[in-house]
Amino acid sequence: MHALQQGTTNATVRNTPTGCGLFAHAAAAVGDAILEVDGEVLASPSVYSVQVGEQEHLHPHRDALANDDTERSRWRFLNHSCDPNCWMDGRTLRARRAIAPGEQLTFDYNCTEWSMDTPFDCACGACNGSQVRGYAHLDADARARRDAHAAPHLRARAMHGHA
Repeated sequence: MHALQQGTTNATVRNTPTGCGLFAHAAAAVGDAILEVDGEVLASPSVYSVQVGEQEHLHPHRDALANDDTERSRWRFLNHSCDPNCWMDGRTLRARRAIAPGEQLTFDYNCTEWSMDTPFDCACGACNGSQVRGYAHLDADARARRDAHAAPHLRARAMHGHA
């Protein structure tokens, strides 16, 4: 597993058929750190936030959103996939499998979010358009398939009967 070098830009924002996405600059091996996510931690979710704790939602920097800055808080362009090539390990985006240079980086939003602020119908192509709503809305089989990459705060909350 390789550590992310401070100040390294391992991903860039590019256009996709459905908007923008984040793409790898270089190849990554399983477990490699690709990107550190940073921003402002707030108690409630938004369309761009990533849940990093039971009541902690990491939001992109406000000035980056206000100025349409695609470099600062570029992680906000990470798209969902039901068959992702990455997962969120705390605030680190890691490779779930080998990733080729130029490949779009994706993760399963159901593995970080308890209940999505803005649920949507999936268009990843790996499923049949399932609704992405968050871990709280998954059945036991769907949770079991995701457990290896589900955030600890989700597993703990489900284990304590907050399903």
